[in-house]
Amino acid sequence: MEFILCTSTRNKNIPSTVTKVAPTVTLESDIQVQRILITGASGLLGANLVRHYAPRSECIGWFASNPISINGATTERIDITDHESVSSALARIKPDLIIHCAAATNVEWCEKNPVLAKAINEDATAFLADQALKHDSKFVFTSTDSIFNGEKKRYSESDAPDPLNTYATGKVRTEILVSDANPDSLIIRSYFYGYSSSGTRSLLEWVLTLARAGNEVPGFSDSYFSPISVHDFAEALDAALAAETSGILHLGSSDRISKYDFAQIAMEAYACDMSLLKPITVADAGLQADRPRDTSLNVDLLESIMGAPVPTVANGIERIAAEPNPFR
Repeated sequence: MEFILCTSTRNKNIPSTVTKVAPTVTLESDIQVQRILITGASGLLGANLVRHYAPRSECIGWFASNPISINGATTERIDITDHESVSSALARIKPDLIIHCAAATNVEWCEKNPVLAKAINEDATAFLADQALKHDSKFVFTSTDSIFNGEKKRYSESDAPDPLNTYATGKVRTEILVSDANPDSLIIRSYFYGYSSSGTRSLLEWVLTLARAGNEVPGFSDSYFSPISVHDFAEALDAALAAETSGILHLGSSDRISKYDFAQIAMEAYACDMSLLKPITVADAGLQADRPRDTSLNVDLLESIMGAPVPTVANGIERIAAEPNPFR
């Protein structure tokens, strides 16, 4: 089946996007990939995807400055802004699939360092997408749910991006660059959580660190999203790859919840002191960069690919809580 998604925005340079999906795909479908390269291997998503794919593929993880070792995978230090080093490494590895997770994701840092943010988030990604095409490698780019202005809810793949800050604006430009350089790319918009190698990379870890130390946990009561666990993200990506999906795809939970609600679910799952949870508004935080108040996602396309309902946030957190932290 084919879904035609006409994406427009205030920037008239953003092209229409066609998301193509092969028919009849289930989560049990095997991914016919022998060699997978994952950038950002020491980050939250990258590390968990390396762990996910290492047991069944030859998996290579690139990290920038934080070395990481994951059983069954090869990891190496690569500066993705050094195009010559990237080109040489790709010629040596010859990956069947590149999953590009590396990015400068600190919204406040990007606001203060737009030139460096562009080099990492835009220029390096566009070069990787172009190199993937040259090496006949499937390219997956992880964008963000924050490219929208937050004035509605349940954004679909066809809704117009309208970014509010430097980080999100760069991600929108990068989506265009990737689509232009490599039309068969899969562009994923998402917000994910789970355990990370540093213990500080996800909202879940931030909540638990505060609560376990007996500190107050502030939760935005006026900021809504559809976060997905790294476990559910990996399985959804499996299904999308097995379906030979290209174009834009939203990966999220089936929920639209506030960040306060997320913290409440997490603290209940880990038996934390609920009296520590306090509602605040985004305005209370005094953040420099503007942020959308609602980035919740419509996941109808994802559910059609998976052939099953997308898990809830409670499902995802319960799954993570039931397992030991793999990075400890």
